[in-house]
Amino acid sequence: MIKQNTFIRCICLVFVLPVLFHACNPAKKLNGEERLLRKNFVINKETKLENNDIEDYIKQKPNRKIFLLFRFHLWLYNQANEERVKRKRILHDQKRERKNAKRVAKGKKPKKSDRQLFGEWLLNIGEPPVIYDSLLAEKSAKQIRSFLNNKGYFINSVRDSVYFRGKKNAEVYYIIRASEPYTINHVEYRIPDEQVAYYVLNDTANRKIIKGENYDVDAFHAERARITAELNNNGYFFFSKEYIYYEVDTTIGTKKVNVTLGIKKFAKKYSETSDSVVESNHRRYYINNILIEPDFVSKKFDNYTKDTLRVEDYTIIHSSRLRYKTKVLLGAIFIRKGELYQLQNVDDSYKRLSELKAFKTINISFDQASKGDYLDCKIQLSPIYKQSLTVETEGTNTSGNLGIASSIVFQNRNLLKGAEVLELRLKGGIAAQQVFGSSGDNISGAANQFNTIELGPELNITIPRFLLPFTIRMSKKANPKTIFTSSMIYQKRPDYTRYITNLSFGYTWKESAKKRHTINPLVINFVKVFLSPTFKNYLEQNVHDLYTLNSFSNHLSTSTVYTFTFNEQDLSKDVNFSFFKINGESSGNILRGIYNTVNQIQPGTFKKDEQGRYKLLDVVYSQYLRIDGDYRYYFNSNEINKVVFRFAAGIGVPLRNFTSLPFERSFFSGGSNGMRAWQSRTLGPGSYVDDGVYSFDQFGDGQLEGNIEYRFKMFKMLNGAVFVDGGNVWLRQKNISKPGGDFEFNRFYKEIAIGSGAGLRADFNFFVLRLDVGLKVRDPQFPETQRWVINHLFDPAWKAEYRETHNGRKYSFFVFNIGINYPF
Repeated sequence: MIKQNTFIRCICLVFVLPVLFHACNPAKKLNGEERLLRKNFVINKETKLENNDIEDYIKQKPNRKIFLLFRFHLWLYNQANEERVKRKRILHDQKRERKNAKRVAKGKKPKKSDRQLFGEWLLNIGEPPVIYDSLLAEKSAKQIRSFLNNKGYFINSVRDSVYFRGKKNAEVYYIIRASEPYTINHVEYRIPDEQVAYYVLNDTANRKIIKGENYDVDAFHAERARITAELNNNGYFFFSKEYIYYEVDTTIGTKKVNVTLGIKKFAKKYSETSDSVVESNHRRYYINNILIEPDFVSKKFDNYTKDTLRVEDYTIIHSSRLRYKTKVLLGAIFIRKGELYQLQNVDDSYKRLSELKAFKTINISFDQASKGDYLDCKIQLSPIYKQSLTVETEGTNTSGNLGIASSIVFQNRNLLKGAEVLELRLKGGIAAQQVFGSSGDNISGAANQFNTIELGPELNITIPRFLLPFTIRMSKKANPKTIFTSSMIYQKRPDYTRYITNLSFGYTWKESAKKRHTINPLVINFVKVFLSPTFKNYLEQNVHDLYTLNSFSNHLSTSTVYTFTFNEQDLSKDVNFSFFKINGESSGNILRGIYNTVNQIQPGTFKKDEQGRYKLLDVVYSQYLRIDGDYRYYFNSNEINKVVFRFAAGIGVPLRNFTSLPFERSFFSGGSNGMRAWQSRTLGPGSYVDDGVYSFDQFGDGQLEGNIEYRFKMFKMLNGAVFVDGGNVWLRQKNISKPGGDFEFNRFYKEIAIGSGAGLRADFNFFVLRLDVGLKVRDPQFPETQRWVINHLFDPAWKAEYRETHNGRKYSFFVFNIGINYPF
């Protein structure tokens, strides 16, 4: 039965914080006739310009908001009394001076105090009220008029008008009137240098100033940048955008303009003592000598005797034994002797050398050579330390079971003198896990506090090229890599002991700046399990679910995995972007095909067990197909408000040799990066109800999940977030051990779990520490009419009934998640 009063209380709880913010008068610190600027309105019905672009030219912006409604930063500022803060500062400084006087009298040095008072801290992180200023409103109108002119609306007017709402609030209206924009009638190029004119006029497809288009100063800037880049990439080393000028004739009538684009000749002083300038054609430069210093330190300490090595057209100067293979160094450099200077080659060299992750600093410079139209190139590379040893410590939260872990990490960043990176990680951890036979959430007794041990090494090798028995022609911009990974993990729990071995190798490369491909031809996962007698007996007598039994049995998988990633993110710009990733995986299909083929040629070579399954190393190997995708859209509303949308889906199909997906490749829901109102692997499948006697991890053959997260900056490095998650996992077929766990089109949408919550994120630049609190809103484990569990958040009778019917296990509305970096 739905209790409306508890539902109302839940709604009140969700909105209590915003109400508190709203209740505080944001204008309480204003004096006399001062008015708080609440909002700017742009009335723009006569142009095709976006209001957001126009608003950028308004000088005064209202105080920033979170949740698109509340002025959180202004609220913080208003909590401090400035006069009281000043008095406390004076008293604090006087107290410090008295103490220092006593220290000096005793012959001690005075102490400096950098302590920030709490009120000063509030004023510092808060935002003072934006007070309406008529002068700034007038300047804003002028700026908007200038912007309209730049966009071709030469006949325009912009009027600012203020409306005082109440006694302390102001709203400013910018009313725009404009005629039709002026368009380009004719474009003339005035370029006396014929060779420069050839390059400028030859690229007709990429011109930014086009006849018939609106007059637009931004298009003029873009054309200037295009021409400069075109010439810089065709040998014109000294050419810059300052040589390009425009003349615009607006007098021809009919709201049209004639544009003249001119390029001045190269100008140089006749002599150092003369003011006379000599003009000449711009010169094209070729690359002459290329000097590479792979162990450059600094000019100050660069006094050691150097050895010189000549490779092809490159000269390598090094002070000791050459650290890197010449093939690796030259493979990352796009600059070639005898070729025209090209700025793009310089940029690509910077990028490729940086991707080797072998150098602290990279500097590429050019000097005019002694002979005519040539440049000498110098590439100075400062290597990072070849080897490093670090210790990492972390807190863990696996399925709600807390623990601690530590790793010793050894890195060699130039293993075979080819910028190969070897990483050896020795990891160990302990955690508190529920012991078989315990009920509810209880883990009691000192012996059970940390009853799970995990130890093991992990070895990864990254090689910055493809290792293949044949040659593949591929652009160096693709940044090809070969990656080997291996790990062996020992897990000791009260119920069982597991040995997990993972081996893989693969290739990754970039198709473009936004697209990346990764293929792992062989991924091997081998799990060896030893069960405790009590736990083994329980599984044999009470568990008939093949998925659960397989997760506690020896299993082996040999897979081929392909991954495609599309990422529009530009780290230099805070703009909207999309991210998409899809994985396709095939396991055991080639192996079973080989077994079948060999048996056809030589019957009986490979034997099947009583269930028709082949074995490898005396272990039945997995056979399945699996695909999953993850799409995200990042909407950056402004500098403090962002919204992220995410949708993920996947499905796996077990085939003949193994009738279920291996535990490691099944889908699960819950945890700090997905359905945050549920602990990891506790949601689903479908509407299946866990009896609470012993809680196994829940997983399925397919998954649907969607997330919406609103992120906002609070102060300094602390950010906030609110989110809504929805999703579940399902089995492909009915399973008598998990009724309601299968996927059916007529009811799957009724089994979508919904969780909401809020979080805090501490952004340390190099990583983000995250705390999220999830709240269950809709739980599909209950009958269809009782799934909105949020109605029972304050219902003790319902909670008691749940505990009584679930073997003493409490229903957890809230789940705390600790994570590193953002969930997506």
